[in-house]
Amino acid sequence: MGKIKRQQKSLCEIRFNSQCENSEVIKFRNNRWLRRKSIKYKDLLTNWAAVKRTPLVKSKALKFEVRYFEILPKGYTSLEYHNHAHVVICIKGKGKLRLGNKYKILKYLDIAYIAPNEIHQLLNPYDEPFGFFCIVDAERDKPIEVKI
Repeated sequence: MGKIKRQQKSLCEIRFNSQCENSEVIKFRNNRWLRRKSIKYKDLLTNWAAVKRTPLVKSKALKFEVRYFEILPKGYTSLEYHNHAHVVICIKGKGKLRLGNKYKILKYLDIAYIAPNEIHQLLNPYDEPFGFFCIVDAERDKPIEVKI
């Protein structure tokens, strides 16, 4: 089999609406992914604090997205629920996952499946950053925040 020649090689910079078009390897150097920028966790500061989000992989060819979140010490995500499920994989430090009124500790390579319409929140009560991959449907509904 011969090699397929491509007319143009492009690298995918993920922004809100950009898509990966070609195969690529996303290198991790100096505590960040090359050619990926962290963006605000949410547009409004409501019931969350000290969260950084980095979109990693999004493509029209996939039905899911891969994102990286990092919660600084004493930070937390929104207490929310939504119709879509998602998967969280801890890769840095440790954190707490709130599911309803119960809490589970997530450590390195622990995986959490968060079912549709489950009230949930990720928290970092510890002294080091808590980082995790979040795999979620590419097309999804908007989260509904729970007020406490």
